[in-house]
Amino acid sequence: MRTFSCFMTDRRYTAPTLNFIVAPDEGAARSLARKSLLESEHHLAVEVREHDRELFWMRRIPEPA
Repeated sequence: MRTFSCFMTDRRYTAPTLNFIVAPDEGAARSLARKSLLESEHHLAVEVREHDRELFWMRRIPEPA
């Protein structure tokens, strides 16, 4: 298993929240990060890193008005 650092940008806070994802590979980490991003309407974006190297980031697409 691998450990990924997950920095969540949340509209309620000025600094990103740090969480860790333990997953067998980058694909599983991507799925878990996406799930975490969609858990709250306040979550705006997530950046995932491993060993201080950015692997990917994703952001929430705003809902149409």
